[in-house]
Amino acid sequence: MRDIIEKYDKLITAVLVIVAFVLGIGYWFAEEKSEPVYLSKIDKLMFDKDNKAPKFVLTLPDKFAFKTVKKEKIFVDVIKENKPSRKPEEDTIFSLEDLLKNVPLLQNLPVKTATQQLDYIDFDETLIEPGEGNRKLPKISDTAKKPWSTYGTTVDVQPNFKKVAIIIAGMGFDINAVNKVAEALDSEVSLSFTPYTPRPYDAINKARTLGHETYVDLLLSSRDFLKEDTGPLSITLNLSLEEALKRFRDTIMQPAPVGGIIIRDGIADENSKILLVALLGEAKNRGLLVVDATNEDGIDKIEIDGLARRKADIVIDKDMDKETIEKHLQNAEDIAFDNGQVLIVADPKPIIIFTLYNWIKTFSPQVSYEEAKTLEISKPFALVPLSNLVVE
Repeated sequence: MRDIIEKYDKLITAVLVIVAFVLGIGYWFAEEKSEPVYLSKIDKLMFDKDNKAPKFVLTLPDKFAFKTVKKEKIFVDVIKENKPSRKPEEDTIFSLEDLLKNVPLLQNLPVKTATQQLDYIDFDETLIEPGEGNRKLPKISDTAKKPWSTYGTTVDVQPNFKKVAIIIAGMGFDINAVNKVAEALDSEVSLSFTPYTPRPYDAINKARTLGHETYVDLLLSSRDFLKEDTGPLSITLNLSLEEALKRFRDTIMQPAPVGGIIIRDGIADENSKILLVALLGEAKNRGLLVVDATNEDGIDKIEIDGLARRKADIVIDKDMDKETIEKHLQNAEDIAFDNGQVLIVADPKPIIIFTLYNWIKTFSPQVSYEEAKTLEISKPFALVPLSNLVVE
């Protein structure tokens, strides 16, 4: 046996070495396969061989960070004679007065002399019936005189000029604003007051003293009642006919003369038709003028024989900016050229008042037909009171 072992000693040793080598290679490959795949050497460095929590935390610069390059200062000798001279800039100083000139403040409007006078500043006793306190309800007189025509006035317009009637509605909340608008705008501009005016006599009387026809706003239920509440005098869809008529009478019952109502934008469709028919009939029976300033045709479709009425051609509301207002006024000019007249209803927002004021100043002075033949007339428009555009 010993002889056999000695004979194959070297062979056995070689086999054992080969087996050990094969096992070593297999173990090494097994270790390599069990290691996680790393994206970089940095990732491999951060984890141990068991792939557990990181052993190191490295803070590396952002790969997109810009390198800061230190610039060397370069000194250049400048010949004094060739150096361009620059006039030192003076600081521009703006005064509060200069700033306010560009802000549309009603107090900046100039006072204008009244361009017409009304026959009645206060009530015609034949056109009223008792109301509450010093407030009176308008009515048709026994001789068929009507408030809308009696409290208005007529102005002469040359035959080659187009009639422009403007109503500033929603007046009255601020008596100072009423005074400024009434003093600055031509007397031919009509004013309409909210039924919630806190000092209605002062507001209406001031306007009429300066020659402005006066009216009162009739408020409808807002389309967006969650955003805008038109108050306890508005005509809402859930009212009974009796309550709607009561609110109408409370609206027109004023301590100074009003010639009619300006129906402000709101719900005026088939759902409110029954109420609207009754209110328009009441306006007719009391001799009042009605202006439809809504954006719908519900009121326009209601036929009431003998009612003095007019649909507004242009409505300029409080949400418009100067550019939009000017576009509406350009549209108004086109309508006036086409139809010979135009009716504009506008809110009393300062930017609207200022834009209207400047627009009116661009109107050409009225001249006779013969004089117009020798003159260049770019804007043959004439301001007229609201009552001048109304036909029964």
